[in-house]
Amino acid sequence: MAVFAFGVVVAPVLGPTLGGWLTDTYSWRYAFYINIPIGILAIVMISRFVHDPPHISKAKVAAFDRYGFAALIIWTGCLQVVLDKGQEDDWFGAIWIRWAVFFLVASLIYFCWHCWRDKDAIVDLKVLKDRNFRLGSILIFMFGVGIYSTVTVLPLFYQELLGYTAFTAGLAVAPRGIGAVCGMPVIGYLSNKVDPRYLLTFGFFTFGLTTLYFGNVTLDISPTTLLLPILITGFGLSFVFVPISTAAYGTLDTKQIGNASGLFNLMRNIGGSIGISIASTLLTRRADVHQNLIINSVPRTGQQFQNSLGSMTQFLTNPYGQANAADPAQASLYQQLGRQATLWAFVDVFRWLSLLCFVCVGIVWFLKKVKPGKPPAGAH
Repeated sequence: MAVFAFGVVVAPVLGPTLGGWLTDTYSWRYAFYINIPIGILAIVMISRFVHDPPHISKAKVAAFDRYGFAALIIWTGCLQVVLDKGQEDDWFGAIWIRWAVFFLVASLIYFCWHCWRDKDAIVDLKVLKDRNFRLGSILIFMFGVGIYSTVTVLPLFYQELLGYTAFTAGLAVAPRGIGAVCGMPVIGYLSNKVDPRYLLTFGFFTFGLTTLYFGNVTLDISPTTLLLPILITGFGLSFVFVPISTAAYGTLDTKQIGNASGLFNLMRNIGGSIGISIASTLLTRRADVHQNLIINSVPRTGQQFQNSLGSMTQFLTNPYGQANAADPAQASLYQQLGRQATLWAFVDVFRWLSLLCFVCVGIVWFLKKVKPGKPPAGAH
């Protein structure tokens, strides 16, 4: 599981570096085109190396659940479109988003009702009756929110506020992958000896502390200022994925794990999508809030603003001339205002993500104790 989790945790961590290089060297489109050869390679490897266990290969296969599959496509598709375009089109201010949300809710309700009632549904939701799996699904959802939001927001901070290129921003956050690599052998050893709840507590608490540290960023940081906390974040993440799988699947029957695995990872991916959308929306909305707060605390008629405007006008008199320096001076101050407001928006997002991690620590202790070493088969 530790070796398997190596790919699950390290891949999305190293993604920003590779994506940044592709964006700077070729085009942002290649961050999507790269999925074509990788997808072909995955299909070849699956056909050659992945085989069903006996309880699946010898099982009687029920008829394909067309209605459940159609409902699944509709609600996940509507969810993704709404999350991707919501902030751009002012959420419920757009009529088409209201309709998309209507179809999302209707298809989700039908999907849940159908999968709970029908014995041969595409997903057996009754597996959620198991307390550990139910709480594990909640935790993996929140884990998806936390890790994908952080992976998205931190490179944006470097690019939007510090002027890094996409590649250099990716390099700045790459040490998280090194931390995860270092943590995998440790978790592989401890997972057979330590209660998963202790490991999860350490992982979420470490992730929360480092994210809280990110909430102290300023515009004066260097490329290496956050090196150690980013490294520690990756190390802490390795203490989440394996134990959370062990705890979630540890009380299930072997025949339930295949079905539970699909639902478990759906929750993680949905958490990631929702987390990225919420983080992006908060960055925009909180920047506007902080800009208004700064304007109210430093009014244009105040002495502090007039002194700054006078200094900037004097500084720009030489290149623009005395008669023309006022406008670029005000534009420069407005630009600084926008940067400061955006900085505080990033601070808010980091601190709220930290709070989410600390909430996860509390949820962990509602899990039943699972015997260390029980293999969480089918954890992806």
